[in-house]
Amino acid sequence: MIEKFERSFALAAACWKVLLLDKEMLLFPIMSTLALIAVFGGGGLFVYSSPELLGHFQALFQETPPDRNPVFWALMFALSFIGYFIMIFFNAGLLTCALIRFAGGDPTVMDGLSSSVRKLPQIFLWALVTATVGWILNMLESRLKGLGRFFVGLLGTGWAVATYFVVPILVVDGVGPVTAIRRSVAAVRKTWGEALVTHVGIGLLNLVPAVIALPLIFFGTRMYFDDPMTGSALIATGVVLLLLGALVITTLSAILRAGLYIYAVEGEMPLHFDSKLVRSAFD
Repeated sequence: MIEKFERSFALAAACWKVLLLDKEMLLFPIMSTLALIAVFGGGGLFVYSSPELLGHFQALFQETPPDRNPVFWALMFALSFIGYFIMIFFNAGLLTCALIRFAGGDPTVMDGLSSSVRKLPQIFLWALVTATVGWILNMLESRLKGLGRFFVGLLGTGWAVATYFVVPILVVDGVGPVTAIRRSVAAVRKTWGEALVTHVGIGLLNLVPAVIALPLIFFGTRMYFDDPMTGSALIATGVVLLLLGALVITTLSAILRAGLYIYAVEGEMPLHFDSKLVRSAFD
């Protein structure tokens, strides 16, 4: 298991080298975040500016408990679908750029955005499937306790691993969600353990900026009342480090997924990746 996590970090280092060649790929998570803020922030302002709508939302969330109301779950599904659609759209663009780089090309941001626009029907359907599965899992989790909730968590993890290659398959082949899921499962089936460890291992890199940033935020908060300037500077530095860390890890994760897709699905060695390293992840 330790070797598997070491291999995940080695793959992350390989992805870092690819990112240095195309730093503009960092723009996709930024655009995704800004789009989410614009859509949900604009929607929130619209609701807040309408007393009638605001009253309906306040009445809905003041119910005890609100998750017993079908309207609540319909609203949660709609918000989930919108969020997934935006994230998948920009993630597909990022994966397109990574795949172009692995093929020896020199991608631009417009290459990624153009590809996502061409794949809008597939992205729409996959966002619908993802939102539906997430909605069902959340509804079950809200009604179960103990082992039942734990089992739902395992189902969510299994779904994430089984659909690991769905978005790059959608980008490359332009197929529907059912075919994409089937092909993703086929690619992951023989390497369930490796796919899971790689999925978790790359996420553990988020701990690196957190280890540095959280103490800064903690001490900044403690110092704020005695020395507001220094405290604010420490807090701001910590928050910036967390945001930058999340930005980089999100991009590296997409690059990794693109590289593993090329080897697992297409049977080719991705450019800029160490052949022994990639093969060992699928032995």
